[in-house]
Formats: sequence, structure tokens, C-alpha cells
Amino acid sequence: MVGAFFPKRAVHLDFHTMPGVYDVGRDFDPDEFARTLRDANVEYITVFAKCNLGFAYYPTRVGIVHPGLKVDLLGPMVSACHQHDIRVAAYFNTGLDHEQALRHREWCKLNADGQVYEMQTMGHFFRKMCLNTGWGPYLLSMVQEVLDRYPVDGIFLDCFTLTPCYGMECVDRMRELGLDVADEEQVREYCWRVTQKFTQDVRSLVQKKGLDINIYYNGLPYHMQPTHIELEVLPTGGWGYDYLPWALRYARTLGKPYFTMTGRFHVGWGDFGGIRPYHALLYDCLNSISNGGTCSVGDHMHPRGKLEPEVYKLIGQVYSRTRELEPWTEGAKSVAEIAVVEPCISQHPQGGFRSNVAGATRMLIELKHQFDVCDGEGDLSGYRALILPDDVLVTDALKRKLQDHLARGGAVISSAFSGLNPEKSAFALAEYGVAYEGPEPYDPSFFVAEVGADRDIPRMPITIYTPGVAMRAQEGSTVLARLYKPYFNKGCWDWRHENMYMPPEMDSGRPALMRHGNLFHFSFPIFRGYFEHAVVAYRALLGNCLQSALPEPLVKVRNVPSFGQVTVTQRGASRMVHVLTYVPELRGQKLQLVEEPITVEEVELALRSDGLKVQGVYLAPEREALAFRVEGDYVRVTVPKVRGYQMVVFES
Repeated sequence: MVGAFFPKRAVHLDFHTMPGVYDVGRDFDPDEFARTLRDANVEYITVFAKCNLGFAYYPTRVGIVHPGLKVDLLGPMVSACHQHDIRVAAYFNTGLDHEQALRHREWCKLNADGQVYEMQTMGHFFRKMCLNTGWGPYLLSMVQEVLDRYPVDGIFLDCFTLTPCYGMECVDRMRELGLDVADEEQVREYCWRVTQKFTQDVRSLVQKKGLDINIYYNGLPYHMQPTHIELEVLPTGGWGYDYLPWALRYARTLGKPYFTMTGRFHVGWGDFGGIRPYHALLYDCLNSISNGGTCSVGDHMHPRGKLEPEVYKLIGQVYSRTRELEPWTEGAKSVAEIAVVEPCISQHPQGGFRSNVAGATRMLIELKHQFDVCDGEGDLSGYRALILPDDVLVTDALKRKLQDHLARGGAVISSAFSGLNPEKSAFALAEYGVAYEGPEPYDPSFFVAEVGADRDIPRMPITIYTPGVAMRAQEGSTVLARLYKPYFNKGCWDWRHENMYMPPEMDSGRPALMRHGNLFHFSFPIFRGYFEHAVVAYRALLGNCLQSALPEPLVKVRNVPSFGQVTVTQRGASRMVHVLTYVPELRGQKLQLVEEPITVEEVELALRSDGLKVQGVYLAPEREALAFRVEGDYVRVTVPKVRGYQMVVFES
């Protein structure tokens, strides 16, 4: 980042303007623009150099100026914002440039069907640009032009696409490298190489100029971002409310500062007349700062160049609230004792969405545990428990980390195919204490929890909707839940009947959940199953395992509903417990909306002290002192009321 500065309150300002708009920038006033941002408590903004359509909003000598542009927008924006101590990043779309696509069809990606224009899909990405053509040098020259002419504090390159290209430039080069063009995976790998080279060219350009500025490649994996991470997650714009909770817990493990980029839009990007309720936007921002991040709000300016006053009134109200909390949130780091390990998330654009990780995240949040999401590449020694959700095959490198973790007394919880070797022929660790017998043959099946693992679970067979693996407990293992088989599998057809009613028949003789030492394994994909089916008994069964593995968790909570979130951050010698009691409600067929905070009372918190000598407990930002008592390793306090959000500071 620029020096030691990292934005706490940012805006990502889109400006994708169709060529038919004839009065671009007509009403633009740079000082009014900057004052509007300042009054809304904004300290960093991404503005536009080149939009998705391919138009420049400054007097470029390299690119294509928007035909309706009346004034230079970029230069005065940068100057006016700097006068008000607002940092500015310049936006360039990398994967899209529809104007150059019209002029240079050879700069577009060619798909495997020989199409440049995928008219059947339309939308933003019906034609995509290939960085292995003249497009790459052209875009670099635009970036260089902006860096030469304007003192920007960052560059934001958007819409990187990793879809394969079968254009002659790519095909010929792949053959030179000995790659098989008929193998889609090898074509994707070549596209990845081309993309990496372009990002290196951008960094080299910035370094040669001796600039200390932010660089962001939107759409590429979080781990390869050079200066920071921006988590683009518009919950009502296609991401939903299950994306951010795991993505931020992954981003914060990568050693770079990050902020979340939500949006003011009711639906998705470019929804000019859409504005979310105050508490919806506040909830997103509080979610970020409760997990060690900062905040960014996406907007789209009207082509005539004026910011919408109601939008910045809303942003200002939200940022005024988060600004009050900054004495405790700025520089704070999240505290976690569990890691959800999923190596696949490291290579997916923006982390990728995986239902097994989303399910594990939701369950752990509802159980009020403190956890990170990891790709397994870093150090795992600081965690007390590791969770491998559903599909994590164990490589030699991961095997060594798991064995070291178990030897230190840590717990491992895995499910379904997780824990198997890459060949899926056996469990990778002898410590599992079970024999692998292949994929589960029964669908559906059922589990019955044994005494000791059955707290809060109905005493009846509970349906397993998605099959996992068949396993047999070996000597030294303990069965915590038994697997029951059905009379017959679903969907079977005997030319008279389709089996549609499938009650449990009998105990299969195999476990649905077993324990061997400090290693627990579910035979079924409990995490994906929870995400898809929301079986509360699944969460209870996991909770019972964690109760055995971590009998003294970092925080204990009472009187917070299941949807409430409780997170812990630390700043210096003080720890902050954040309690969020919002719930997104499904309205209509697909829109989730947060409109009001939920009030809960008499919330009981017990925070493990971990050697810290707590001298006082108070609510922030009110600084209202709370009575507390120390019992063993825990500091206990009762919070009289939480209305949507409350920070509780344990000061040492």
C-alpha cells in the first residue's frame, strides 16, 4: 500500500457508459465531487480511466475517448480528491473492451467452437479480450499513459478472465511449448501463464517508475494480489450472504490488508435507481470490521457527472458509524483457533465458491466458534483444530502437517472423501483408524448418534441426503454415530414401481461418525449437506465433536440466536468481542434483504483470557463499563442489550 496508509472507508465508483450517451460529464464539478466524498467520510476512491465498454474519460492519445465526453473527468477528480486528502486509484477493465473488440476482432478470445461473439449468452462477457494478442501491449500503454500524466495512488484492473483461448496466437504458442491444444486443462494452464506474465508486466511498469502505489487484479486469486485484497461481494448482486463470511476468513490468512467491497445497489452493479436500506449496508461493513477488515462501497455515477446525494447520505451515515469504532478496529487482528482447510480455494478466481466451505463456515458461525479458512499452504501450528470438509484429498505435504498437528495434541475433523489419499484408495493417515470400503452404496442413509454424542439430536434415525464413503472402524476407534441402511435406494425402478418411499431398515454395521484418538471422521459430506439441506441435527453432531475436541473454546455465548455472529479481534493487549444480530430475510423468490436490526437481551459472554490480565470490560463506542467476574480461565460478562451490533472490549 501507499506508505503505511490503508483505507478504512473506500468507494469503488463504476462508470460504464454506453456510446449513445451524448452528455457525459456535462454537470461535473470536481470540487463538489470531492466535497461529497469528504462529507461522506470517504478516504479512498477508485475512479475510471477506461470502462468496460472501452472508453477513456480523459484526453487519451492511446485509447478511445467516449464520443459524448465533454470534459476531462479523471485529471480533475484526482486533483480535487487530493486537495481533500482522499486517495485515488484509476480503474481499467482488463478482460473487456467492447470498442476495441469491434475494431480488432483478432484481439478477442476465440472459444473452442470458433466463436468470437458468444451471442447466445450476451451480457458483459459475450466477447472477451485475449492478453496474448495486441490487446495486452495496448492496455499496458494506457496504464503507462495514466501513470505518466496523473499522480494516482493506485490502479485497479478488473474482469480478468481465465477462460481458454483458441486463437492462432495462443494455439501456435502452445504448440511451440509442447502443449496439447486438444486438452482443455492444458489450454487453461496456458491462459494462466499469459495472465501471470501480464500481471508481472504491470508490476514491472510500476516499479520502473519508482511508484509506491496500490495494484489490484480483480478476478484473480486472492493470494497473488501484490499489495492488498479487495473482496468484491455484493450480497444481493449474485454473491448471496454465504460468500463473504468464508472469503474474509480466507483473505485474512494471506498476510495482506484487505477490505470488503459491497455495494449500495438494491440488485447488482449498475442499478442506478437501486439503493439498499441503511442496516443492510451497515451489516456488510460491520461484518468486515468484526473480522479484521475495512470497508468499501460500490457505486455507479450518472453519466452527467454528479454523485447521487441520497447515496452519499447513506454511505456517510454508515461510515460515520464505523468511524466511531476505529479506535478499537484500526489495526485489529482476528483471533482464531480452528482452521477450515480447503486447498482448492487458492487457485480459483476471487477464491471461488465451494459449498463444502460455505457449509462449514455457516455451521461454525452458528456454533459461535472462532475460525479461519485456509488453503493449507501456510503454517497451521497455531490452530487447535483442523477441519477438512468433504473433498480434501491428502497430499504428502498436507499429510505431514496433519501428523504434526495430531502429535501436538490438536484435533482433526474430516468428512466423506476428505482424508483419502490422492488416488482415493485408502485413508492417507494410519491415525484415522478406519478402513475405506469405497463410495457409500446407500442413498439415502440415516444416522443414529450414540450416547455422549447425541446432545440436542432427536433420538431417531436422521436422514443423510447425500452419500459419502463406506468405512469400517478398526481396533481402537470409537463409533459415535451408527449408519442405518434403507430398504432400497431412491429412484430404483423394477418395471412396476419407482422407489419413492425409503424408510430405514436396519443398522448397516458401519459408522456414520467415528473417533480415533483426537481424529473424528464423518462418513457423509456433512458440510455440503448442511449448506444444501440445513439439517440442524448435522450442526448439533458437529458441535458435539467440537465440544469433545475443544472443551474450552475461545468464547462461550448464551442468549444469542443461531444466526447471530460472534467474533473476536485483538488490538494490543485488548480483545474485542463483536456480536452481530442481523438476519437476511428471503423476500420473493430470490432477493435476501436486511432491513432492521434484531434486538437480543441479556447476552452472556465468557472470553478465555489466554494469560491476559483483564482490568476492565466496557461497551464501545459508548465506553459504558460492565461488571465482570473471573472464573478459572474465563472472564464472564452480561451485555444488557444488543441491537444489531455491539462491541465488547476486554481491556488488559
